[in-house]
Amino acid sequence: MVSLRTAKWSAGVLAAAVAGVAGPPALFLLAVWWREPAERPPGPLPGRGDASGLVSGLPAEVVPVAEEPGRAERQLTALVARAAAEGRHVAIAGSRHSMGGHTVLPGAVVLDMTPFRGIALDAPRRIVRAGAGATWADLIPVLDAAGLSVAQMQSNNDFTIGGSISVNAHGWAYGAPPVAASVVSFRLITADGRIVTCSRTENQELFSLALGGYGLFGVILDADLSVVDNETYTAVSRRTLPRDYASTYVELTKDRDDIGLAYGRLSVAPASFLEEARIVLFVRMPGTAGTRGTLGRAETRRLKRLVFRGAVGSDYGKNLRWTLEKLVGEPSGRAISRNRVLNEPSAWFANRDPESTEILEEYFVPLERFGAFVEGAREILLRHAPDLLNVTVREVAPDGDTVLRYARGRMLALVLLIHQRRSEIADERTAACERELIDLVLACGGTYYLPYRPHATRAQFLRAYPMAPEFLAAKRRYDPAEVFSNEFYRNFGPPDNIGQEDRR
Repeated sequence: MVSLRTAKWSAGVLAAAVAGVAGPPALFLLAVWWREPAERPPGPLPGRGDASGLVSGLPAEVVPVAEEPGRAERQLTALVARAAAEGRHVAIAGSRHSMGGHTVLPGAVVLDMTPFRGIALDAPRRIVRAGAGATWADLIPVLDAAGLSVAQMQSNNDFTIGGSISVNAHGWAYGAPPVAASVVSFRLITADGRIVTCSRTENQELFSLALGGYGLFGVILDADLSVVDNETYTAVSRRTLPRDYASTYVELTKDRDDIGLAYGRLSVAPASFLEEARIVLFVRMPGTAGTRGTLGRAETRRLKRLVFRGAVGSDYGKNLRWTLEKLVGEPSGRAISRNRVLNEPSAWFANRDPESTEILEEYFVPLERFGAFVEGAREILLRHAPDLLNVTVREVAPDGDTVLRYARGRMLALVLLIHQRRSEIADERTAACERELIDLVLACGGTYYLPYRPHATRAQFLRAYPMAPEFLAAKRRYDPAEVFSNEFYRNFGPPDNIGQEDRR
């Protein structure tokens, strides 16, 4: 039998021969392929860590939630009542893609929600009920078979729906508010062990607190989400400059009702660092609403992955990726369904090096200050020199549903992906850079996103989220014993710390 190493060697010899014809880019990508681990290392168990690899905890117990709804309800109400009686804390975990201890608390009872993933579609009413542990990857095929699609979600499919609601996620849906806008109602287990339905007409305050509430007001059991038509798009791409990004975006989208999804990218290549940009619009093709069976077989993304991973620690790799993205990224005229665009996992491009990690940061900037923010961010990033792999831009419409809201007007969101060593020293270097970026975005009238590393100072948190005292006072009213807690809450939340001098 031929060993895996022998097979890889033989493939490498063949690839090298091809590379000799294709030139330096092919040789570079061959080297990336050769040195990269074949598989991603296993992630932390529920309650013991999160996607950053920089948070650890030792829970008192981890409880997988039952699959069957009736059994899960009995299990969870009893567990919450027991925790309250014993003075213990409950933390809630799904896919654990957050990065600031939102699903972790040492000594807590940690709920693993992932088994609770039932889905029931009411196509005539265009509403789907999904268990909190279901992922968007579970949901999209069900909708696709009915000619429907998700209204709002992240740009990748491997997050749980309960987690997405808890962080009030957003994505590529054009002109859309965060995911809270698509939530019709949800069922919540409160700190006193009751199951309540929350909507815009029933338990309204809890509705606005638990959406984007980071699991601090109860256990979201399931949610009813409004859905939209699946449809076919063609991609349209435009190059621009970061200082002109907002005006170009407004010009391209003004008075149009045929845009379904949209995103942008800023160059992280040293040759054009934050000095070039692309805008990509997905324009709907007439007569394609309700298209079914559009997922097909998964596209081969191996080359895209190699190009992406080749940017790690490499100026050549970053320049190559941006050149290829300008030449062949999201080609104009390509027909693709909404569901096909959304049905892509972040895991496909994820880091596989166990000694390093990749950190997300996100900043929300009013359109009129976008150019000023990018100009200031460029100076900060060049000075701190993190290994910045990607900057994606998304529009977010105002959020009218949640208390702890980040979209308080029409915003452009910049999502930064940074590669770093998995160490306290590296994390503190990233933190120093992020605190400067937070000061900058606050000066531009914007804010930052809370699901990521807790690098902000408490003073920055309160400036970015002036409604935080109201949110935390409500937490004390609904959960005075702090039955629901996590490391994020311990860092920023206890009401006794609000108003105190910042100790960070």
